[in-house]
Amino acid sequence: MNDESGEKVRFGRGQKFRLSQKGNEAVSAYTLMVEKARGGSGRAQFDAARGDWSGPRGLSSEDGLYLVEFGVGERTISEVTRNLEDCASPKEVKAAIERLLECGMIEPVAVPVAPPAQPRRYW
Repeated sequence: MNDESGEKVRFGRGQKFRLSQKGNEAVSAYTLMVEKARGGSGRAQFDAARGDWSGPRGLSSEDGLYLVEFGVGERTISEVTRNLEDCASPKEVKAAIERLLECGMIEPVAVPVAPPAQPRRYW
């Protein structure tokens, strides 16, 4: 994701991300697409259905996998990488997260600000 100056935005190691409203709608459509594809005639039909799902949303056909992972709850990049280690490399996960941020499918979770410490009074 880039900021207004065109520089890449970096997130901390503990930064969590969640689905946006747009992402929730995409996950619902993806789940429905997978259910319909199960009744189909094989991998070719599934790949075509993923292409039909991803094209209008400006996503890659593999992005459904990442969206479903964020649909479970708030996740850090390392949690997603660990959960998908059999499916995707860390580099692929990071690229997908950047793509999903650009498309507005996921959003960073705001870190709560701790209240200032009360001064100790000695009297």
